[in-house]
Order: sequence, then structure tokens, then C-alpha cells
Amino acid sequence: MTYEVPLTAEPVVKAKHNLAVEDMLKSAKKKLLQNGYQIQRFDSEAGIISTSLKNKKLTPAEADCGKIMGLDYLKDNRSKTEMALNIIVTEQDITVKSSIYVEYELGESTQDIALTCVSRGVVENKLLKQLITG
Repeated sequence: MTYEVPLTAEPVVKAKHNLAVEDMLKSAKKKLLQNGYQIQRFDSEAGIISTSLKNKKLTPAEADCGKIMGLDYLKDNRSKTEMALNIIVTEQDITVKSSIYVEYELGESTQDIALTCVSRGVVENKLLKQLITG
């Protein structure tokens, strides 16, 4: 089996906003909780929110985790995906960044492999749109 690493460049998902930093952070925290994320870190002074990893089945349209023998790992039901989100708010901008962890389960836990994955920005853009439009 030959593992082909992801070739996708991770997009920067960023937009302008016109709220006070504290208000945008509160809105982002509420949206994350409504979407089932657990807040791991909330730092209003730094303008940062980080979530814990959340079980989330990702599709090849949402992330690039590479291929094996030309087949996308995310199409295989043996892949277990988790995603954490980070939100950075400044006075002008809000940035949404993800961390993706994928484990490809081959049967026995000693055979499982962790895959390198790159987000395509779909999940982040959806959340960003919700935050900007209210």
C-alpha cells in the first residue's frame, strides 16, 4: 500500500467584522456551542477561542487526507475523523482555523495509522458566514 500525502494547501479563512472584539467572541462561543463543540480555551484579552476535538465525519470535499492506491481515505468507513476549531478575533478581522485528526483503523489498534489532513476550508467558511451574518 502506498500512502499519497495531501496536496491541498490549507486556505486562510478570514473576514472583516464591525463588532467589538468581546461581542464577536461571545457570538462565536455561542455558535460553537450550538454546533456541538466544547470550548477548551476562551481568552478574551488575546481574542482567541479554541475547541476540543469533536467527532465529525468529514468528506473529501471538506478535507484532504491523502489517498491509498488512488482512493480517498475519507471515503473509507474505517477512517475516524475529529476536528477542533480555533477562532482569532482582532478589532477588524475574524479568522477561523481548524485542526483535523484522522485515524485509519485497520482492525487491530496496533495497526491503526494517523493521517495528515488538510482542511479545504468548507467547515470554517460555513461557521464564518454564520458569525458574520448573525
